[in-house]
Amino acid sequence: MAAEMAEDRVEALETAAFHMVTGIPKATADLPVAVVVEELRGHLFDCADCIFVTDREGRFTGIVRINDLLAAAPEEEIGDIVEERHGTAQLGDDQEHIALLAMEKDMIAVPVLDGAGKLVGAVPPDALLDILRHEHMEDLQRLAGIQRHRDGAAEALEAPIHDRVRRRLPWLIVGLVASTAATGVVALFEETLNANVTIAFFVPALVYIAGAIGTQAVSVAVRALSVVEVGLVRLMRDELIIGLFIGLAMGLLSALPVYLIFGDGPLAVALGLAVLGAGTVSAVVGFGLPWAFQRFGFDPALGSGPVCTIIQDVASLAIYFMLVTAIVI
Repeated sequence: MAAEMAEDRVEALETAAFHMVTGIPKATADLPVAVVVEELRGHLFDCADCIFVTDREGRFTGIVRINDLLAAAPEEEIGDIVEERHGTAQLGDDQEHIALLAMEKDMIAVPVLDGAGKLVGAVPPDALLDILRHEHMEDLQRLAGIQRHRDGAAEALEAPIHDRVRRRLPWLIVGLVASTAATGVVALFEETLNANVTIAFFVPALVYIAGAIGTQAVSVAVRALSVVEVGLVRLMRDELIIGLFIGLAMGLLSALPVYLIFGDGPLAVALGLAVLGAGTVSAVVGFGLPWAFQRFGFDPALGSGPVCTIIQDVASLAIYFMLVTAIVI
């Protein structure tokens, strides 16, 4: 019960109702500009970046930016310079939706309406910046497999040590258990390693390259899920092409030093092909994994990084040792 109450409190703190201010300048569309400017004098508003225009019943109709207000002729009516196509938020809307709406619509502040469409306040620019920072920190933590803290990202840094350990440990334990698969792959190719110990020199570099490519893909996928609605097939096709190009470039850059320094042409070819294959697999897995998380009802950012690391490590090692066995040994 206590946990549910804490979760409800967090959700309440991440809504438009929590972030909005009510001290905002308002005007009706039939008022002259000169009257509105005069009425602004002597008032201290919580958000004065624009004028919020309503009808006589208080229903929101648009905004007038301060620059447009000051540039207009005194006799003009507010309705003549109002921006009618303007995004709005409801009291219970999530803060991430509000911040994305502001960016998409190029909004200075986000008007907040009640269920009847009446203006009750606005989310000001400083609150929008705070929301963006909070969401960014939260995404970074979830990508790393760190469970969400009920009091937010900043408080999580000052939480008791045992609390911070508890939040970071679960996905890492999963990774530790699953890493036995990578150990198993290496054990399967023990004879290959014994035949040419030089093969082992390039395992760390291969695993790092595959991991870096996968991490980039995970980050792009998680952000894409938050801000765009594009078909998965098209995005996966693009990521496959990107992975092939990156893998090809990194494969050539990896193979050349091996050939020049060790003089081992077959090993250079095997390593280059392994980087190409591992890079492509990592890009596709890293991009597709968050989509799979979302498809099955999980947070697409939660643990994507650690899980992707497990898959790409096993895949890159398997590809590398199979190619080395086939080409070098």
